[in-house]
Amino acid sequence: MRPSFLFATLMAVQSLGLAIDTTSSSHSVQVMTTSGLLKGFINPAFPSTRQFLGIPFAMPPTGPRRWLPPDPQQLLRNAQVYSVNGGNMTEFWPQETFSEDCLILNVWTPQGPLREGLPVIVWHFGGGFVQGGTNALFYNPESWVQRTQEHIVVTVNFRSNIFGFPNAAGLAEQSLGLLDQRFALEWVRENIARFGGDPSRIVKWGESGGAIACNFLNFAYPSDPIASGMILDSGTALFPIEASVSFDKGHTNFTSVAGSVGCEYATSQLECMRGVSWQTLLGVMAADSTLAFLPIIDEKVLFENYTERYAMGAVSSVPAIIGTNQHELLALVPQTGLNTPFNATAFADFAAKYDTKANAAFLCASAVGTSLLRHSNTDDSSNRRLTTYRYRYDGNFPNVSPRVYPGAFHTAELPLLFGTAGRYHGASTAYEEEVGSKMQDLWLAFAKDPQNGLKEAGWGSYAEGKAVLLGGADAPMVQVEIGEIDGGSRSQVIFRDLGQGRHS
Repeated sequence: MRPSFLFATLMAVQSLGLAIDTTSSSHSVQVMTTSGLLKGFINPAFPSTRQFLGIPFAMPPTGPRRWLPPDPQQLLRNAQVYSVNGGNMTEFWPQETFSEDCLILNVWTPQGPLREGLPVIVWHFGGGFVQGGTNALFYNPESWVQRTQEHIVVTVNFRSNIFGFPNAAGLAEQSLGLLDQRFALEWVRENIARFGGDPSRIVKWGESGGAIACNFLNFAYPSDPIASGMILDSGTALFPIEASVSFDKGHTNFTSVAGSVGCEYATSQLECMRGVSWQTLLGVMAADSTLAFLPIIDEKVLFENYTERYAMGAVSSVPAIIGTNQHELLALVPQTGLNTPFNATAFADFAAKYDTKANAAFLCASAVGTSLLRHSNTDDSSNRRLTTYRYRYDGNFPNVSPRVYPGAFHTAELPLLFGTAGRYHGASTAYEEEVGSKMQDLWLAFAKDPQNGLKEAGWGSYAEGKAVLLGGADAPMVQVEIGEIDGGSRSQVIFRDLGQGRHS
């Protein structure tokens, strides 16, 4: 995660007007939704992919609605055109021109002719709950949908940082960013058939903070997960983020921001803060790196002890893919940019100090989470045990992992999955394209049939003691014994030291 973009929490998608029209068809660029009649478009470079960008799925969380849960009431605005302005972007994070009016999602679907009832993959971006947005260039699946013509991809925005996790006195709900993601899933379930999708085959997919959020929701709504499966890249509910029952119990971070903008002694800090521009609030946080706004345990949406929730069976029974990258946080190696000469000494020092610890945190959260999921007391209605698949991504490609970010670092798998690897720092090699296509096909096989799709593709489940290595030097996919990536009892020991499954 790039510190320079730490407070890039609010974003807007690429500029596009979504006009009201009078026709609707699952094969048309005009689609009626609960957000109104929308007009999409087709990029001539990808002529078989329809794109609908900037769709509002809830009321704007602005003014008096700031720090309230997402609300569908009066969603249809008086304006005849929805217009969402986008700014400059990098492949990593949205860079400029953000907006607090960020509760929007984007849909990519085949143009047709196509069968009704396509599987749907819903993407939740990472960013540690403090940054990110769907208009990062990594997250454009148009070439993936163009290639397969067999699935739909939806990418979701949600509130982050102080706007999504304010931890303010007087609020009934503090985990607004998670509620946004749940609300978006509800929108997808209600509307996706109108785009040609199957509402019974919705797979939620997240990376890092997005994966953690997907897993949180799996516990928060165990009897109605909406999703038929979940894919967790580099994160589970067991990852030790900096939040706990006692985290900022006195709401000091929110009060500190209130004091900086003249609201500390207001009759209502909340009402006063709702009158302050979001640009001013971001400026205060950017000036004070000690301020933190992260998910808070409330025993409703977030829980204190997830190992206990697993043991109780208080988790949905959907199948899951859970994986990590070989060198998760080497992206934080102390270099300053893509054109900075590689400093081998600095890299070696960083790796020695941080890589082992960081990989242990990601690896053990995934390893133990997979084990607990497999041994949960919950069975689904067909009495099938919870099905899980484990992977490690080892890809090391120069146009994705330049010398300043060497190896399979955190997020390195995403451009291959989205089909964007060759767009920024040189064309992809033939083998890199083969790896990307293989991973896309595996994710799609899971979306089509979360229970059996990967088994039919040759990927053994965790229950069989199997895992796969993706993108390594030998082949796009190599099946291995689970111990080769999870380290057996060593993972259990390391994770015990990380907090014994507590969200801490």
